[in-house]
Amino acid sequence: MAKKKPVVIHEFGIISNEKKPTVNLGEEAQLPEKTFENLWNFILENKGGDDADEVMSVHVKGGRPYIKTGRYVGTVQTKDGQVIEILPKIYKSGDRAEEDIALCRRVFLRMLSCFQQSQTKTFQDASLSTKENFPILEVYISRYLSEVERLLMDGLKKNYFQVEENQKFLKGKLLISRQISRNCADKTRFAVRYSKYIENIPQNRIIVSTLYKLSKTSQSAVNVNRCYSLLAAFSDIPPSTNVEADLLFSLRSNRLFSNYENLLHWSSQFLLNKGFTTFSGNHVNQSLLFSAEKLFESFIAHLFKKYANQYVVSSQHSKYFLVDKYGDTSHGKFRLRPDIVIESKNMGNFADYEIIILDTKWKNLDSSAPDKNYLIDIKDMYQLYAYGQKYHLGDSYFLDIIPKLVLIYPYTEKFQTELKPFVYEEIKAKYGLKLVVYPFNLADEGKHGEGYKRQIGEIMRLASNPEKAPLPDKKKGIQVFENESEILNEDYKINSDDKYMLIGYYRTEAHLNWILQNKLYNVRLGERHGALKGIDLQIIPSRLVLYTNGKNEEPAGIHVFTVNQSEVLVADKQKMESLGYPAGNSGIGDAYKLFSLGMEIKDHKKLDIRKLKQQSGRSEKSYKPLFVKY
Repeated sequence: MAKKKPVVIHEFGIISNEKKPTVNLGEEAQLPEKTFENLWNFILENKGGDDADEVMSVHVKGGRPYIKTGRYVGTVQTKDGQVIEILPKIYKSGDRAEEDIALCRRVFLRMLSCFQQSQTKTFQDASLSTKENFPILEVYISRYLSEVERLLMDGLKKNYFQVEENQKFLKGKLLISRQISRNCADKTRFAVRYSKYIENIPQNRIIVSTLYKLSKTSQSAVNVNRCYSLLAAFSDIPPSTNVEADLLFSLRSNRLFSNYENLLHWSSQFLLNKGFTTFSGNHVNQSLLFSAEKLFESFIAHLFKKYANQYVVSSQHSKYFLVDKYGDTSHGKFRLRPDIVIESKNMGNFADYEIIILDTKWKNLDSSAPDKNYLIDIKDMYQLYAYGQKYHLGDSYFLDIIPKLVLIYPYTEKFQTELKPFVYEEIKAKYGLKLVVYPFNLADEGKHGEGYKRQIGEIMRLASNPEKAPLPDKKKGIQVFENESEILNEDYKINSDDKYMLIGYYRTEAHLNWILQNKLYNVRLGERHGALKGIDLQIIPSRLVLYTNGKNEEPAGIHVFTVNQSEVLVADKQKMESLGYPAGNSGIGDAYKLFSLGMEIKDHKKLDIRKLKQQSGRSEKSYKPLFVKY
């Protein structure tokens, strides 16, 4: 097959027949008539399948047929050997087509290297720059071959398989009926079945079959020679006679074959003529097509995990449901899956970042179109609002965590700077539920990824402080009251920058029942042992964590409540008696500070009471109220 130069087109481009006039609907590439017909038939074969119209679609304008590419990028090789590359449209200033193609190809390969579904371990960054002008299909084949070479260096796996042979010696199980029919006249032979430890196993046969196919598919002399060299190393292993059965068996292999996993997934793409879609057909040799949106999402998640590694970064977080309960069941419905969720690794970091929820969208915005909402889809705004509300009302025991919301779109000529923050509602006077919309420039990689690192840092800063106001050097000091009566001042509000939870102790089950019935928690005032003094007098927490002693004095029976910060009072002995407070042997004290409790948080994060005491310098046997600032 003669080597043909790849035809390159970007997503949402036009492909037409060179025998027909151009259709003039934007970026257009023309194919030879036979190649165009093969691609046209390939699309028709898959029409009606999942996401088929988002891959490529067929159209006619004024009697001129044309093909429009969609949201999928990658490569297709038709039966006549023509390779069509569909690259992501990445903005770059200037009009030099060759440079633009090289840039798009390089960024595509870099995104592909981080694609979660492909688990492409051998897509090393170091080789990307040398491959930017090399056809994508050949790059993919080259990396498959590199993975096979790595497997050979590690050693091929063997397995026990049942074999039936006519041997000169008795081994394993004698097959009586076959012995009678075959060896009646020859007493020196035995029809036997036994287990043999061999390399001729389904996993290895699949690799051999893939190498044979790639040796015929590749148009690179280097790749073809590598295929034949590798086949020589597999000389004792035949190709698969039933590819689908061997693949089915191989993909169900146990963890002992974990180093085959990537190769087997790639082999399935090559052998079944499928990309990471469900598309195949009789008019193509190979299709490797990827959702540009999924590539972008996976790449951004990879960058956050790499450059925001001081935080816990989760992709496709699936903790909450939109509907918590359905009917009489306790099961949720409509699981929420934000693309990226970022949380601090320890409570101290929450002074700067609480929880950041990011979603990526592979869509073009227009900063100059405020009357059209900058082309932001209202469904995306609803989606982020649902995330914000659910994560705000989630199971955290921290002080009113208000998630920071970020939508990330690709950087384009019409969208080059972040938009002003969108405020859904002012949950707190100081900081409400706000959304940042940011353009991520895939072309701004910089040296050693510094451009990407800078952009990730900018997104983190914007998420924490959308208005870009300078962050204070330090927080204001805490007001200290001269006496308990000042706590009742209606004008008093705790510094909104300070966040506390109260670790409180309940003595008995009767004490806990009193707390639950009255929705109050009491802490002693005055001079008695365990009473609040000094700076602790003025603190109003937002969360209350209650515990008692279990076996071996281990903290047990933990309950977590919200605290109504605007409802705090001081009660004397008479008031406590009227409330039926179960004082026990210690009697009722002269004065108490009472916190009004809100809802109980049933599904809360695990708390290590002992560790919190140790960190604050308290003895494990100290039951005095403990305020934890975070």
